Amino acid sequence: MTASVMLPLFILMPTEEQSRKRCWQQLVAQVESEYRQLSADEMSWIAAQLLKIEELQLQLDRLFIRGRGEQVCAACLGGCCAKGHNHMTLPNLLSFLQRGPRLPQADFSRTCPFLTTDGCQLPVSHRPYNCISFVCDRIEENLIQEDRTRFYAIERELRRLYQEFAGRYSGAAMTGLLIQAQRLGNQPFLSRK
Repeated sequence: MTASVMLPLFILMPTEEQSRKRCWQQLVAQVESEYRQLSADEMSWIAAQLLKIEELQLQLDRLFIRGRGEQVCAACLGGCCAKGHNHMTLPNLLSFLQRGPRLPQADFSRTCPFLTTDGCQLPVSHRPYNCISFVCDRIEENLIQEDRTRFYAIERELRRLYQEFAGRYSGAAMTGLLIQAQRLGNQPFLSRK
């Protein structure tokens, strides 16, 4: 007769990284499914808004470059980007779903899931509002007064467009999608308010 050996049972709890990754994947799949079911009129509204957002973001980026932002960010190794873990909003995700390119793979082990050693994986036109609208003091000091004034005028218009999304859809807000997912529970992201 052999004695049975009881091995300890280890329950592996998902890490925060694994939980975020799973939540993100479910969220992206849900928004994509909801988006495909929208009416043509609703898709047209989204397309028009995204076009405006993307153009303003490109204008902000041109001013960022004029303020030597690329060099400043490279010198500090993207310290501000380390705060961007949950910044992607509904309009940003919809930009990928509607207009492409393919959404880069999110890596939640990083300080920002879209930041690599080569910089941000997201095209400027699709970056979250917080990421595209923020300039540190060093970059702002590099801008001439006219460019600084223009930057903040564009930023106000961009914020207004993001807020229009937030006023229209339950899953849109100035906070990121992972935060919104917690607030929504099982409600759809693209249901009209």
